[in-house]
Amino acid sequence: MSVGPLKGKEVFVASPVCQKQRVSFEKLCERMAEDSTVGDADVAAVFYKFRKVLSQLCSQGFIVDAGPLGTFRPTFTSKAVEKEEDFKPVDCISKTQILFTPTQEFRQLKNVEFFRVAKQGKKKPKPKP
Repeated sequence: MSVGPLKGKEVFVASPVCQKQRVSFEKLCERMAEDSTVGDADVAAVFYKFRKVLSQLCSQGFIVDAGPLGTFRPTFTSKAVEKEEDFKPVDCISKTQILFTPTQEFRQLKNVEFFRVAKQGKKKPKPKP
């Protein structure tokens, strides 16, 4: 540990480890179509349309409320210039993207199990400058 009351001591903390494989888009659509009146192709179509509409709305500057999921809003990075007349959007604005903020309820993982995993090989310590 490098700071606090345990400074200089070896400590142990939990860290998340993804033990499962990635779920594909196709499998996600299949799961969402289970026990419903729509098929997996319909679910996929809604996702694709959602992405298209979301991109259009955020490109126009809207914050999009996605109900129980959260909100999506446009964001970008901008260079600073000393004079107002030197600010040219095409030169100063970059890295436009959509930022997702989940709702408090969606953010909370429920029914999570915690367990100890097999110890991995020790990482080499970082060299001190």
